[in-house]
Amino acid sequence: PQARWENGDLFDSNIIAILERQNGEIWVSGNILCKLIIKKEKLVVKMLNLPIATTSTDYMIEDKKRNIWITKGENGIYKISDKKKVTHYLKDEKGITIVDFCEDLNGNIYVGTMGKGLFVYDQLSDSFKPIPYKGKQNLPIKSLYPDNQNELYIGTDGKGMKVYNIKQQKITDAPFDNSYFDSNKSKVHSILKDNTGNFWLAIYQKGVMMIPAQPNSFKYIGNKAIDKNIIGSNSVTSLCRDHEGTLWVGTDNDGIYGITQELKQKKHFYPADTDSEENVPSTVFGLYEDSERNMWIGSFTKGMCRLDRETGRCIYLKELLDQEGNRVQRVYDFVEDKNKRLWIATMGAGLYYYELKTNKLKYPEKANKNNKWINCLLYSKDNKLYTGTYDGVYCINLNSDEFITKKVLTRRIVFSIYEDKKGIIWIGTSDGLSSWNPKNQQLVTSTTENGLPSDAVYAIVGDEQDNLWISTNAGISQYNRSSHKFINYFVGDGLQGNEFSKNASFKDANGIIWFGGTDGITYFNPQEITNPAKKWNIRITDFYLHNQPVRQGVLSGGREIINEPVFEATRFDLSHNDNSFTIEFSTLEMNNPERITYLYAMNDNNWVSLPIGNNRVSFSNLSPGTYHFKVKVQDYMVDSDVKEITIYIHPAWWASWWAKLIYALLTGGTIWFIIVQAKHRYRTKQEMLQHIHAEQINEAKLQFFMNISHEIRTPMSLIISPLQKLISTDGDPSRQKTYHTIYRNAERILRLINQLMDIRKIDKGQMSLMFREIDMVAFIQDLCNTFAGQTVNKHISLTFHHEDFDTFGLWIDPTNFDKVILNILSNAFKFTPEGGRVDIYLKSGHSEDTETTLSNYAEIIIADTGIGIAPEEIEHIFERFYQIRNHLNNSNIGTGIGLHLTRSLVELHHGHIHAENNPEGIGSRFVIRLPMGCSHLKQEELDNSTDNELAYTPAETIPAIEESGDEEELKVRKKTKYRVLIVEDDEEIRRYIKQELFADYHILESCNGKEALDMLFKRKPDVVISDIMMPEMDGLTLCKKIKQNVNLNHIPIILLTAKTREEDNIEGLEVGADAYLTKPFHIEILRKTVQNLINSRERLRNTFSGNQDHEDKMEEIKLQSPDEKLMERVMNAINKNLSNPNLTVELIASEIGISRVHLHRKLKELTNQTTRDFIRNTRLKQAAILLTQKRYTMAEISDLTGFANPTIFSTAFKELYGVPPTKYMEEHLK
Repeated sequence: PQARWENGDLFDSNIIAILERQNGEIWVSGNILCKLIIKKEKLVVKMLNLPIATTSTDYMIEDKKRNIWITKGENGIYKISDKKKVTHYLKDEKGITIVDFCEDLNGNIYVGTMGKGLFVYDQLSDSFKPIPYKGKQNLPIKSLYPDNQNELYIGTDGKGMKVYNIKQQKITDAPFDNSYFDSNKSKVHSILKDNTGNFWLAIYQKGVMMIPAQPNSFKYIGNKAIDKNIIGSNSVTSLCRDHEGTLWVGTDNDGIYGITQELKQKKHFYPADTDSEENVPSTVFGLYEDSERNMWIGSFTKGMCRLDRETGRCIYLKELLDQEGNRVQRVYDFVEDKNKRLWIATMGAGLYYYELKTNKLKYPEKANKNNKWINCLLYSKDNKLYTGTYDGVYCINLNSDEFITKKVLTRRIVFSIYEDKKGIIWIGTSDGLSSWNPKNQQLVTSTTENGLPSDAVYAIVGDEQDNLWISTNAGISQYNRSSHKFINYFVGDGLQGNEFSKNASFKDANGIIWFGGTDGITYFNPQEITNPAKKWNIRITDFYLHNQPVRQGVLSGGREIINEPVFEATRFDLSHNDNSFTIEFSTLEMNNPERITYLYAMNDNNWVSLPIGNNRVSFSNLSPGTYHFKVKVQDYMVDSDVKEITIYIHPAWWASWWAKLIYALLTGGTIWFIIVQAKHRYRTKQEMLQHIHAEQINEAKLQFFMNISHEIRTPMSLIISPLQKLISTDGDPSRQKTYHTIYRNAERILRLINQLMDIRKIDKGQMSLMFREIDMVAFIQDLCNTFAGQTVNKHISLTFHHEDFDTFGLWIDPTNFDKVILNILSNAFKFTPEGGRVDIYLKSGHSEDTETTLSNYAEIIIADTGIGIAPEEIEHIFERFYQIRNHLNNSNIGTGIGLHLTRSLVELHHGHIHAENNPEGIGSRFVIRLPMGCSHLKQEELDNSTDNELAYTPAETIPAIEESGDEEELKVRKKTKYRVLIVEDDEEIRRYIKQELFADYHILESCNGKEALDMLFKRKPDVVISDIMMPEMDGLTLCKKIKQNVNLNHIPIILLTAKTREEDNIEGLEVGADAYLTKPFHIEILRKTVQNLINSRERLRNTFSGNQDHEDKMEEIKLQSPDEKLMERVMNAINKNLSNPNLTVELIASEIGISRVHLHRKLKELTNQTTRDFIRNTRLKQAAILLTQKRYTMAEISDLTGFANPTIFSTAFKELYGVPPTKYMEEHLK
């Protein structure tokens, strides 16, 4: 907004000074002194009503005490305190014009005047006191700058730069060492010091000059130098120091200057107005002093001459003619060889030499077969002459008069040649710096790409460290031989200029290097040249789009490119059409911008070096995407920090991410659809082939199995038939039980074989039923009778309910339908626990819905109170080979063919079967419905036999055998004292094992792991025999719980399982089983395993009971089991305290980490001794060992084994071993 007065009028005063105060106020001085106020984003100007003589001011400052100092020309200076108190100073001084004032870091106020010099404010006297300069008060001051706490810089009008030392209170000349700046005469109107310490001076009529904070050690001689203006010409073309130390300088069009070692002009020989043959040439390209102390001059237009250094008279060598007899005009260089031959390089006439001994000039034709345009010469240490021409370098062997010439470098203009200390030849050309090694003939060239400031190398000089100093047409470069890097210097470093002259250089005896250039002479000591490190701050100064600078608010594709100034922006957003742009950057380096080399990289770290002085880079036709532009500076071989910006080129809408996503989805969807279809066709084909193959394999398997089943039926018949005869003829009750066990399991195998064969017949369509009317009451009752033995043994009630029907006729195939009833009843008894119930219901039914059910049907329901069927398994139980999962022990039950066959047979009877859980919530039931009558049967399905009557012949059954008699007989046999717990859910296996072990052990029985664990705590058996797969708790879990319980882990465990894999065996042993037997097992192996485990326990008990031979030492016992490990800890505790008569049960229990009661119980179980007896017997055993060694007395043995006195020891020993200790020792020492 534009500033306005309080009344709303526009503020249109000329602004001279602005001051922002420490309290945030802004004071403005124009035509009037006022205050600027910001109100609600409006600029309001308010008049400052101050009691001062002026309404405006030229200068305003606020000091540290918040006083405001105001001056206006010749009206003196005002101080306005924070409380608006005004004090007027210097009002009575006549002829004072205040031009500047300032406050230093100590709070002193200085005033600079145009005619009266410098004043300082004295707080004690509240006045300004003058500071004289050289005793006078007339210093014409134009500007002031407080540098630090001790110096105040003063810019004057015509007297240069001064500095006031605050401590010494003295004004002196400023200590600026700059050849271009006259600190005594310049008019310095303004002074500023930047952050790097450089001074910036505004010089009247000379612009802005920078005085570097760390000036380099380059020195300058030339007509522009303030203190060394001893040559009149700008351009120096040749240099030479003679034997007297005089520096001779050849110039372009100004003759020759002689300069003393004190850098004072000694001579100046220049062409006279007369056209004399003895005049000095105006342009001198070559200067050389030979061994005879002759000074030779090579000129641009007058050939060569010998200079008389006293008179300036020149004697020209007139016989220097070309091959056509014309006088040679251009002579550029000289060099003398060891034979006192002065070789002369001419431009166009070739190579000559002048014999100093005979004063004869010769033209060696053999040495002039090459390019005759020669710029420079080099005489090497190995007596060879190198000529630098417009077509490269040639090497002439001076060891013979043949002057054999070899070409070293071709197709380049050569300006200078130098040989270093190692004999390497360095060549300055128009295309860079080349080095040639005469030993291996290797040539290497460096250009601006390697760091040179220019490819035009004019002169080469080596310093004492054998580093090279190279002059070019764009500055001087130092080549570091160790790092192989170039360091460049320019006019801002103190050079005469950036362009130097060809072959105008030399190094004096003091190591000072001299270069001639187009603006004078640069000389320096290489050891004084420093390369100060500088921290560069790179900025992006401009961003060009379509050759137009981008500014804040410029749009590209409807988006703002940047929302902040270019130099602060870090991201540039461009449309896909604006993909060509230029980036400009700068370090804002004003001293030597040409020294700076910029390197940039885009999206990677492949840095590209720009030519020196180039600070912009362009990109065109970039693809949409994100680009990271990085730029850095390389100066003095050091890289700066990296400046990075991001350029994001937005894609066109058809190439945007969402468009690509749609394309990708469409393409992917199409490909996916094609792939899915191809996979589906392939998978369908493969599944069909696999199905056909599987059917073929299955058919082959089934056929093979059927063949085996047929083969098995024959031996099974030979087993069952003789067994039936044995059952009927052998009356021995003990054998009868074995016969019945064999018979039941043989029948079970035969039934499984028959079921498989029936299923096979049904699959093949070969199962044909022959129906006849059967009395179902008698039929079912007869089938129930076959389970009479199981009802007694498992204490399960079996009840048949038939609604008071005496007879119930139903058309069935009795030879197959009995399999239906038997299969369901078998499953009911299998899944019903002891004390359960199985019920069979026979009833008739009628339904009006004939489409889904039978109209008149007979219904048979078989229900049990077993474990039931999981809801998710009900629909699968009739599938072939499906096995119901027993969730009590996580195992599968059955073969999966019985119920499948049942359903198939029911369906062949034109009926229906389904299963469900009892509505009461306990157990399950199977419902069978068969059609009444025979109208649904085909004629060929009817059995036309003559005995087709409403009758059924009862099936033969095996009577149940009483088992108590055998057990009574076994009970009278002599048994051991050991108890064996049998854990097995299969009753027949459990009864069989019991029968085999009953004669020798006390048998305990359990049908699952949970019940067995409870019994273990109560009865403490000596051995456990357990199946693995059992309901409620399996054998592995039972074994793990036993071994983890400290009260039970001494009991051995034998695991029985039908699993035969090695992994299962390893799993059983890992949980701690002592033995692992697979079914079917040999009963004798089981019997021997039980016996061995009990014997092992007995040996352990004997080991620690004191009954073993007294010569067995306790240390030799091998310990393995948890009980043995416990005994090891007990024995260690006893042995540790064996000599302690106060050894107690509590002490041992504390050391091994168990309770006293538990220790007593375990020792009683393992050794059949009390803890005290065990400790005593252990002491006596050790005593017996010591007695046999005859190393100790009786009293010592008593002390060593912890007895209170020898009498107690002797009594206790006799009780255990039956003889006194003395007699025991005598017997064992014989």
